[in-house]
This record gives sequence, C-alpha cells and structure tokens, in this order.
Amino acid sequence: MKLRQFFAAFAITASLATGATMLPGAAPTADAASNYWGAIAWNYNGRTAYAVNYHTQNGAQRAAKARCGSNCGWFTFYRSCGAAAYKFTSTRTRVGTARGYATRAGAQRAAKRQAGPGSHIRAWACTAGR
Repeated sequence: MKLRQFFAAFAITASLATGATMLPGAAPTADAASNYWGAIAWNYNGRTAYAVNYHTQNGAQRAAKARCGSNCGWFTFYRSCGAAAYKFTSTRTRVGTARGYATRAGAQRAAKRQAGPGSHIRAWACTAGR
C-alpha cells in the first residue's frame, strides 16, 4: 500500500512539474519584443503626427493617420527613426521624408536633404527597439 501511495505522489509531482513548464505564459512571447513599428503622417499644409511602438505596421499607420487627418500621407518604419521636413515657398511646398535611420539626427539630416536647402523638421520619431 505504501508503495502505491509513493508512486501516486510521484506521478502527481511529475505531472505538475511538466505541466508548469508548458503553460503559455511561462516564457516571454515573441510578440512582446515585436512592438517596434512607427509611422509619421503629413500633409502639404504642414500638419504632422506620429505613432511609435506599435505591434504592427498597420497599427502604427492607422494611429498616425487618425491623429493627422484624412488628407495626410504617411510612411512607416521598424526598429528605427523617421523624420519629415518641409520647405514652404510662395508657389509650392516641398516635403522630405526619411525612415529606417539608427538615430534621430540621421533621419532629420536625410529628410532635410530631400526637402532641399532652407527646409526645417516638422516631425520626427524613433521606436524603442532601435
């Protein structure tokens, strides 16, 4: 009888030990480390908005567009920095965009270079996972 109790207790202990390592929340998920999408939305009137640290590209894009408005263009970036620069003239507005840069300064330089001399930064953002 004591032998039967011993094996029963052993089987229960082994089941619990094995089951505890199989629980879904026991280990960090890949999703916890993947929320590094960002987006910047902009329009030709100078309005900008940004969103960072979203789990999906679509989520970041939707959040930035919602903050900027329906007439805004947008771009996304992952685990990096982005920027938007403007150059307003009497006849038109030039917009320069940059994404995928390791630093804020790098993204800003690239956006200003694309917009042209005399441009200025209207928006920049960096995700946490860069």
